[in-house]
Amino acid sequence: MNKPAPNTATRHDDHLMSLDRVHRTFGALRALDDVSFDIRRGEVLGVAGPNGAGKTTLMNICTGALPITSGQIVFEGHRVDRMPPYRRCQMGIARTFQIPHIFSSMSVRENVALGADFGQGPRAHGDHDTHISNVLEITGLSNQANAPVTAANLITRKRIMLAAALATRPRVIFLDEPMAGLNHDEVESFVELFRDLHNALDLTLVIVEHKIRALAALSQRILILNFGSVLTIDTPEKVLADKAVIDIYLGTQNLA
Repeated sequence: MNKPAPNTATRHDDHLMSLDRVHRTFGALRALDDVSFDIRRGEVLGVAGPNGAGKTTLMNICTGALPITSGQIVFEGHRVDRMPPYRRCQMGIARTFQIPHIFSSMSVRENVALGADFGQGPRAHGDHDTHISNVLEITGLSNQANAPVTAANLITRKRIMLAAALATRPRVIFLDEPMAGLNHDEVESFVELFRDLHNALDLTLVIVEHKIRALAALSQRILILNFGSVLTIDTPEKVLADKAVIDIYLGTQNLA
């Protein structure tokens, strides 16, 4: 049997997740239409597009909240599009939401511990408590670990949700508008946090975000969706200079 060319093998090894001709319909509505692209191992991939372009649907079908209508999704060589969310999480696929999903009756640490148990099973690793403490440290929550989350402000709630996702020991995290509702200084702090997480943990991040300048500052590539289809996927410099992207999504007023 002939071996594949080295460059082909390298490209395949770099693919953490691949979507192949994925469709998702809601009756007559095509929310995702023949979507194919690869998520590279260790990259930050930004996802943007007009309202209704299919961004949240894309997040949902990658993480298991919605089934696909046709096509396939492969993660680490395994087809996952028929797996429920908890199985995908145990394989290393985590996500966060635009509106923080946390348990207000618990402390910050308890929320993070629940993420650890959900992702790997109760105390699947011998370093369970140390792992939780490390996650609290890297997300800037150590000083609030034992505090109830009822009084937490928006940015703290987002950090708690992110910490719970990190506690599952993911290979990739899908983040749905993580900077929504934050002011300029808070956005800057989250950009730095994502950079730190990406560098320190060698995480793959897929970030859906309307704040295109912050997204460009973080991402190696940006994917633009339009009417459920991939308009383009390229470096931030090329995407922001693409006339079709400017006409359909950005507009000249958003390029300042």
